[in-house]
Amino acid sequence: MNEITSLQFLNKHPIWNILFDYQDIENFYICGGYIRDYILYGNGGKDIDVFINCTIEELNMLITYLEKYGRVVYGQYGSPRFYSNAIDGHYVDIVPFYNFVVSPKPILTIDDLLKNFDFTANAIGVNIKTGTIYDPVHGITDINNRVLRAVRLDFPERPVSNDIPLSAISVFWFRLLHFQNKLGFEFEKQTKEWAIKKYLQD
Repeated sequence: MNEITSLQFLNKHPIWNILFDYQDIENFYICGGYIRDYILYGNGGKDIDVFINCTIEELNMLITYLEKYGRVVYGQYGSPRFYSNAIDGHYVDIVPFYNFVVSPKPILTIDDLLKNFDFTANAIGVNIKTGTIYDPVHGITDINNRVLRAVRLDFPERPVSNDIPLSAISVFWFRLLHFQNKLGFEFEKQTKEWAIKKYLQD
């Protein structure tokens, strides 16, 4: 296992410098699989999720800035994806808090965001600008113990997007099975019971 320290982690990737130098958005949070895989393997991979608390106008200004350093396209959920000229094959999905629609309440803080992730090993964030680590549901402990634990089990039945007819709860179920197989983690008891019950219902 690899311990995250702000200096060690933030020196690992050239894209951090591009975001760090942008002054019109106060905080950028790396969350999800990149952090999880960095802890597990010492390498987060090429797919990076960065979350920001911003308005639509602020997001558009950020995109204009990023286009100086690479190209921006749009993913299936409508969020911009940035491919940097600084490193081949790596890309950053920029997700504004307002696009994270699975929460029953507005997402106002990074802790709000992480408490609405799918499982705890993904619910870890690092602030690119300050190096602060956010772990409100003890995901690092679960990674170290190789436990797959759901953060919440009440995802909505509504479709995840206009183009994807699957409900959020169905996507969550598939993701649990996929990552249990990929990571080789053991299901936490309540999470396992829910996954079996969901399978039998469907």
